[in-house]
Amino acid sequence: MVKIGSFELNTDNILPAIAGFSDIGHRVLCYRYGAGLCVTEMVSAKGLVYGSENTCALLATDPREPIKAVQLFGGESEFIEKAIKLKVIDKFDIIDLNFGCPVPKIVKNGEGSALMREPDRLYAVVKAAVGAAGGRPVTAKMRIGFNKDEINASEIAKVIEQAGASAITVHGRTREQFYAGEVNHEVIADVKKAVSIPVFGNGDITDYESAVNMKNNTSVDGVAVARATVGRPYIFTELLNQVPEFSRTELIKEHFALLETVMPERVAVNCIKKHVASYTRGLRGGKDIKLKIFASTTKDDVMAIANEFKAYE
Repeated sequence: MVKIGSFELNTDNILPAIAGFSDIGHRVLCYRYGAGLCVTEMVSAKGLVYGSENTCALLATDPREPIKAVQLFGGESEFIEKAIKLKVIDKFDIIDLNFGCPVPKIVKNGEGSALMREPDRLYAVVKAAVGAAGGRPVTAKMRIGFNKDEINASEIAKVIEQAGASAITVHGRTREQFYAGEVNHEVIADVKKAVSIPVFGNGDITDYESAVNMKNNTSVDGVAVARATVGRPYIFTELLNQVPEFSRTELIKEHFALLETVMPERVAVNCIKKHVASYTRGLRGGKDIKLKIFASTTKDDVMAIANEFKAYE
């Protein structure tokens, strides 16, 4: 099994940070179905230092998370260091750093994938994180490069390792590609050869076959499955070549209950909508359910819609 620092993962299939989706409910369900590690949504280091109220729900954890991992983003090493030293981060076992986010406002601020163009600054960020983590493993998520003319993943991976990180996840696309186009297994394989720490391959892993292909084509230590887990946390059982047992109705209800522990009802309703919409993928009558969930405003609405899935179980 894969080890990240002193933490041995139960499986080599992990849930990376997914903005807007890897909330407390989603992580608990993914762990249940066999994820070896689940990471929070990305959190601004600067926002943490300045006490942003928006970070509270993002940092919520549950006892059913065997390993707690938080993802931070930021381009200034001093804010990364200060954020990790905050008491609210003490409960996390692993600190993950984001060097892959392609969102324009993040990149314009010199954060996320922008740091792949500045290896010295990226090194300083990782080094500061390792120094502040107090022995906890620091990991990093990155892309294969900024654009097709700047594919430098192997070089950046070496920088990340030299700065003291314990593992790397590589999304097999450039920042320019966002989430479209072909995933480059060859570059991910090069990253694996370039470093001695564990490497996880990420991009277009949707089932057992695509996970096996990623592992066989790249020799990575494990795979990171992101968008395919939304509305389908049980994919982690499928990745073990097993048939999962699940009820969409019960999964939605439990997910909502977990959200309610950390946010007001109105916010929890808005948060669950995108998850419920994803549960309708491929279902006959799914379009009607999707319309209803986006029109819902209360917990009772969500529970009634969850019960409609029983007709399809």
